Amino acid sequence: MTVTMLIILTLLTLFGGALAYAGDWLGRKLGKQRLSLFGIRPRYTATLITTVTGCLTVALTVIGMTLANESFRAWITRGDRILAELRANEAHLKELQARNAELQNTNQQLRQEQARLGDALKQLEIEYQARLQQVQQLEVQLTQTQQQLRQSRVQLAQAQVQLKLARQIRQQLQQQILTVRERVAALARQQEQLRRQNDEFAEQGAALASENAKLDSENRRLQTLNQQLAEQNRRLAEENQQLESQNGILLERNAALRRQRDELDRAARELAQLANIRLSPIAVQIGEELGRVIIPAGWSEVRVRQALQDLLNLADKTARERGAAPDTGQPRAAFIPEKRVRFASGEQAEITESESLEAIQQTIRASSDSVVVVAVALTNTAQGEPAPVELRLFRNRKVFEAGEEIARLSVDCRPDRNPLGQVLRFLQTEVRERAIEAGILPRQERAGTPATVGETSPETLLELMEQARQCRTERVTLIVRAAKTTYAGDTLNLKFEVLPDRTAGKG
Repeated sequence: MTVTMLIILTLLTLFGGALAYAGDWLGRKLGKQRLSLFGIRPRYTATLITTVTGCLTVALTVIGMTLANESFRAWITRGDRILAELRANEAHLKELQARNAELQNTNQQLRQEQARLGDALKQLEIEYQARLQQVQQLEVQLTQTQQQLRQSRVQLAQAQVQLKLARQIRQQLQQQILTVRERVAALARQQEQLRRQNDEFAEQGAALASENAKLDSENRRLQTLNQQLAEQNRRLAEENQQLESQNGILLERNAALRRQRDELDRAARELAQLANIRLSPIAVQIGEELGRVIIPAGWSEVRVRQALQDLLNLADKTARERGAAPDTGQPRAAFIPEKRVRFASGEQAEITESESLEAIQQTIRASSDSVVVVAVALTNTAQGEPAPVELRLFRNRKVFEAGEEIARLSVDCRPDRNPLGQVLRFLQTEVRERAIEAGILPRQERAGTPATVGETSPETLLELMEQARQCRTERVTLIVRAAKTTYAGDTLNLKFEVLPDRTAGKG
C-alpha cells in the first residue's frame, strides 16, 4: 500500500468517525426539539434529517477527496480499468520475460557461432597468407624465368650473329683456298714446264755447248726462282693447314649452331603444333562449345571457383568423349593455355591458367547480374592431343517470359504441300534466328552444323504432326511460344498453339 492510499484511508476513517458523532448529535438535538416535516412524526423526521445529513456528508467527503487528491480521483474514475490493465501488463511482462530468456539463449548460441566463425576466419586468413606466399614465390619464379628467357633470346641472337659471321668467314676461307689451289696449280705447271725445258737443255747440251754458260746462268736463275716457288709453296701449305684447322673450328661451331638450329626447329615444330598444323583426324574443332555453366549474382568466391572448376571438368569430359587426351603429367584434356600480354611499359608477362581463372572469378564477382560462362575451343585439336579452351562471359538476362510469343507461321495443310516440312523449316530457320536475335546464347556443339538454341520433346512433335494431319482447313496459323521463363544461358523449350487462319479464303 502506498503512502497516498494510507493517508486516504486514514482521512476516510476520521471523516467516518466525525460523521457518526455529528449524526448522533444532530439526531439527539432534533429529537429534543421534536420537529416535524411534511406532516411526519417528529421521531421519523429526526431519523430522515439524520440520514440525509449523513448521505450529504459522505457525498461531500467523496467529492472533496476527488477534487483534492489526484490518486483518489483516478481510483474513483478508473479503478476497475486500472486493475484490468495491471493484470494485462503482468501477463505481458511474463511473456516479455519468457521472450527475453529465449533471446538470451539465442544470443548465447549466436556468440558461440560467432566464436566458431572467428576461428574459421582465422584459419582462412592463415590459408590466405600461405597462398599469398605461394603466389609471391611463383611471381619471383616467373620473374626469374622471364629473365632467363630474355637472356636465352639474347644468346640466341648473338649465336645467330656469330653463325652469320662464321658463314661469311667460311665463304672467304673457301675463296682463299680456291685461290691458293689455283696458284699452286699454276706453280706446278711452271715447274713442269721448267723441268721439260731442263730436259730439253740437257738433250741439247752437246749441240748448245756454246750457249751453256748463258743457259747455266739462266738455269741458276730458274733454280733460284724454283726455290722461291718451293718456299712459297711451303708457306702456302702451312697457310692451307692453318686454314684447314680454322675450317675444323668453324665446322665445330657450325655443328653447335646446327644443334641450336635443331633446337629452334623443334621449338618451331612445337609452335606449329600449338598453331594446330595437324595431319591426324580432328577431335575438337575451333569454336565448338565444350560446356557452359550459369553463375547467379551474389555467389561467394568459393562457390564461383568451384563452378569454374566444374565447367573445366565438364569441358574435359566432352573433349575426352570426342577423342582428345591430356598431355603427360596433365590432369585434363581441356585446358586454358598460357597467354602473353604486353604492358604499357613494354614488358611482357605470361598468364597461367590459374591466373586466368582468378581474373575471370573477379570479373564474375564484380558483376551485379547472373553470368553465363561458356567453354569454347580455341583451335582445332587432333585426336590424342589436349584441347585449349577459352572461357567466355555473357550476361544472363531474361529473354522470354513464360507463354511469350516467339514467331508465327501460316501453314498450308494440303498433303502435297508437306505441312510437317514447313513446320520443321520454320523451327530451324525463323524461330532459331528470332531466339538468337532476342538474346538466347546458341550452342555450337559441332563445327559445320547450325548452332542450336532449344529443344522440343518428341511427344510435342508427334502431337504437332497429328494436328497437321487432321487439319480441316487449307491453312492454319502456328504460334510458337516459350514454354517457361527463359534466360540467355537456358535451353529454349517451346510450346505450340494452332489456330484457324483468319485470312484464308480472302482475296
